[in-house]
Amino acid sequence: MFALLTICAFLIFALTLTFVPVMPMWGNYAARAGFLVIFGALWWTARTEHPLSRFRPIFFAYFTSVLGLSLGYFFGNWGLRLFGLTEHTATGIAVAKFSQASLIVIGVLVTARLCNQDLASLQIRKGHLRLGLSVGLITAAACLFLTLQQPAVRALGTAKLVSLAPWIVLFVVSNGFMEELVFRGLFLGRYEPLIGKWLTVLSTSLAFTLAHTQVTYAPDVLGFLLVLLGLSIGWGWLMQRTGSLWGSALFHAGADLLIILPIFSNLGAV
Repeated sequence: MFALLTICAFLIFALTLTFVPVMPMWGNYAARAGFLVIFGALWWTARTEHPLSRFRPIFFAYFTSVLGLSLGYFFGNWGLRLFGLTEHTATGIAVAKFSQASLIVIGVLVTARLCNQDLASLQIRKGHLRLGLSVGLITAAACLFLTLQQPAVRALGTAKLVSLAPWIVLFVVSNGFMEELVFRGLFLGRYEPLIGKWLTVLSTSLAFTLAHTQVTYAPDVLGFLLVLLGLSIGWGWLMQRTGSLWGSALFHAGADLLIILPIFSNLGAV
């Protein structure tokens, strides 16, 4: 069951996110439509007393993740069009990320509402809020400290760093919350009854890590993926431990600083 769930999640993210840039357009459309039809039909069929009823929450998670990611993919450039921006500036990259992430999150939340799924089932709840915020803020601060030690960042100067700060925050908060919701919030509570807590963390962490195999910003992709797997396990554990995604989202946002700040250091704010 662990292998099946991990492979299914990886295939979904691979064909709707990771390998989209190298897929033909017809394959992109076909994969998304196929996933939506298959998992939508399975969710509808697997009602009370149906042999597949125990998998119904899983079908919901798969369907919802595909729908949310598809909304972000097809309509996520609304912010760039609205403000006349391009992704050649820090402002444009940050606005593009917010635009895409907001549609993905809205897609997940609306689908959950229509399917009578409450926010708690997505790990959007208070939980152990003090613990989550404490760990999230401390780890985010540690990531910020490490980021500021990078040569490219240290060479920026205070004035440019301050000018970039709003766009950096917009990017990392948007991405951190969205990815924690889509990759973990949707799945943790739905996988656990089938494979237990620790295998759930490992399964979602593997799917998340493998979804990043096509990154172009890491010179050592294998090393990057190993670090990412460790971070992902930490985010999953923190979400389970606190019963909510707030701490993980903050930690995730902090970790994204290590990537995006050096990228932004070569760009102007506008």
